[in-house]
Parts: sequence; structure tokens; C-alpha cells
Amino acid sequence: MCAEAKKEECGCGEQTGRHGRNMRDICGEHMGQHGHHVGGGCGIAGMSNRFMRPYILLLLAEEPAHGYELIGRLTSFGIDQSSTDPSILYRVLRMMESEGLLTSKLDPTGSGPARKVYELTDEGYEVLDMWAAKLGEMSAFFGKFAKRYSKLSRT
Repeated sequence: MCAEAKKEECGCGEQTGRHGRNMRDICGEHMGQHGHHVGGGCGIAGMSNRFMRPYILLLLAEEPAHGYELIGRLTSFGIDQSSTDPSILYRVLRMMESEGLLTSKLDPTGSGPARKVYELTDEGYEVLDMWAAKLGEMSAFFGKFAKRYSKLSRT
């Protein structure tokens, strides 16, 4: 399938933000052969690295945090902490920081070694706004499907 067809099938190339980012850049995923985003699954281990981004952005918008704290807070979204591989989360955090969405600083307070605390940048807030808009659209889209599906009577 050509890149343009994938873009249309997925729909993540439509919104563009002030810094020229679009949802394809943010989402980074395209639909697979059977209509599933490539890399799907349950929990953080099955989530694509890029699809974790809106969750991380939202949690950091609520409050700056270090990685293990984020893992614990992801449970509020139904992500099982026992199936969470911290290396995946830290890889995504490093990528997002290198893209200018996050900043980090070492926090020497508390027991043990200093921890890296992550915080959103202005661009991170902008990307969070884009994710919120796109996920709102997707929620309405899937809600319509679910409503019509619930009306099916199969006997």
C-alpha cells in the first residue's frame, strides 16, 4: 500500500499544528493489513511507543514526574503496572525529550540516587492539545460504531 493510501486509511496525517507537526508525525503508526494499528496490544508492553505519548503528555501536564512515578500513574488508564516494562517508558521519554516535548532535571531530594524528573515544554503542551483533539474525534467515531453495533440483533 502506498504511503498516501496508508495516510488516508489511518487518518493521522490530517491535523497540523503551529510547529508543522501533524498527527502522522505524532502517532507515527499506520494501519496494518487487517485494519489494526501496527504494534497493537494490551498494556504498555503491547502499546506502540508513539501511542504512549498522549498518556505521558497528559500525566506530565498534570504534574512533573520521574519514570517510575509515571508507571504507577499509568494504572489510572487501566494499564497494568505488573506488565509494564520500564525500559519502554524510558525510551519514549528520551525520544520525547530529544524532540523538545519534555525537559528533565535531576532531583536529589528523597532517599537513594537523584531521579530524573520530566516536565512538559510549551511544544509538549501543543502536541498534547493536538492529541486531545484527535482522540476526541476518534472517540466520537468509535462511539457511533459501538452504538450501531449494539442495535444489531443476531439470533
